[in-house]
Amino acid sequence: MDQATVQLGVLLRPLLAGIVLLAASSAAGDDFFDLTSIPISGRAVAAELAELNGDGRTDLFVVTLIGIPPEETRTARVYLQRPDGSLPSVPDYDVPLPEWSAVYDLADLRPASPGSELVLLRPEGVTVLSLASAAGTSWDLPVPGPTTMGIARDERGLEPFPIVYSEFGSEPLLLVPQIGRLSALTPSGRVVGSMAVPRRANYFVTPRTGMLALESDLQVFADSPKLAVGDVDGDGRADVVSSTRHEIRVFLRRADGSFPEAPDRALPLRLVTARDHIRGSGGVTTEARDLDGDGRLDLLISHVSGSITDATTQTYLHLNRGGSWNLAKPDQIMTAEGILQSNTMYDIDGDGRSELAQVSLKFSVFELVELLVSREVDVELALLRFRGAEGFSDEPWVRKKLSLPFAFDTFRLKGFVPVANVDLNGDGLLDFVSSDGGKAFEVFAGDALEPFHKRTARQEMSTAGVVHFADYDGDGLLDFVIFDPHNFDVPIQVGRNLGTLPGTAPGLRPAP
Repeated sequence: MDQATVQLGVLLRPLLAGIVLLAASSAAGDDFFDLTSIPISGRAVAAELAELNGDGRTDLFVVTLIGIPPEETRTARVYLQRPDGSLPSVPDYDVPLPEWSAVYDLADLRPASPGSELVLLRPEGVTVLSLASAAGTSWDLPVPGPTTMGIARDERGLEPFPIVYSEFGSEPLLLVPQIGRLSALTPSGRVVGSMAVPRRANYFVTPRTGMLALESDLQVFADSPKLAVGDVDGDGRADVVSSTRHEIRVFLRRADGSFPEAPDRALPLRLVTARDHIRGSGGVTTEARDLDGDGRLDLLISHVSGSITDATTQTYLHLNRGGSWNLAKPDQIMTAEGILQSNTMYDIDGDGRSELAQVSLKFSVFELVELLVSREVDVELALLRFRGAEGFSDEPWVRKKLSLPFAFDTFRLKGFVPVANVDLNGDGLLDFVSSDGGKAFEVFAGDALEPFHKRTARQEMSTAGVVHFADYDGDGLLDFVIFDPHNFDVPIQVGRNLGTLPGTAPGLRPAP
């Protein structure tokens, strides 16, 4: 490498003193992210980029698990960003996690406490843990009634979960899921609602007369209703929509900021067949979003009937009319025979209207043989535009075929799950990010005419595990952190966006 190339590489990146490992110089022309690799002992089960100590710089925290029960320890390790933009190779301090921490959220709940705090769901309520210093200051926000859905710590990890919602106005609220209840709390812990939501559980009890011996006598699967927050009745206040596979409940927020115990509306869905109910197959997913811009939540309900080999997906659109939905008369019905389909909504082109993103999996004997031979799952991504009162378009705006390699030994994808809701080049259009089976970071840029149609950037790196995005250096461009919760002693990778991705706005590009 000649001297001019070396000097150019120096200009394109800040000094990163104390970093254990740097990726190859961006001067090679192939790198769009400056990589920092930080060694980890044990398993990293969570990692986020967030401002933690109040100095205005984005930091890194990593939750690591050392050992296995009953000797296992769980610790949040904090790496503070230095004034030159670097991260240290060893944590500045460690903060032990409170016992029985189940899932976490991240929010700034107390102005007197610098930076964002970890919001941890625990059996009796929520514990807020500050990572601003090694002291690990924490305070509890208990909830009335039965235990929360955080009945114990997750044996294998620590997952992010939405607990804090900012849609309620000047002050956020915490929605704490309990068994058969949903409590709404202010950041100070004042309860403004204790809402009755459905309970659902499935039990497996080891037969005493059988020939099987299992490690437990009773196993239970329990789930909490899916939540959406937004204005339902058009009064300008954010309400709570709780949905299960069997019904939707609406809790309207009162003028004094409180919520009722009983739902204002309880709407049975009547979609699950008796056969699917008995054998536990199929599923119903409800997405609530304001699609037509009237300020009120509309509904998209996806019903999968049958099992993976004979699945049919029907999708129902219900526009909000007069502050409610007529579930008996959908505005649109879309049917996919023999296809297992997942539906969500994103504003891909930044026009203020959400597109419908459909991920479809067709499963037959032929696909099963192909799966066993190629060890890849083939799915199709389709984007459908919203057309107002007519619903979503019949023909997809975009179709994209995806092959997702997975490992037989773990039955997990080899790389992170593809992402389609991030804008990496700052052009206002969402981009599609793939992990190329754990081998590279690939970007398929958004486009006003044909998004995701071609790969616009690829950088080789290890992409196994989970990816989270945030603006690390305050330049208006998203950066990322990748961690692998399924393997031991795998380094954390922090990728700083160099502003060289195709389509990056001139004001966000680095100075020559």
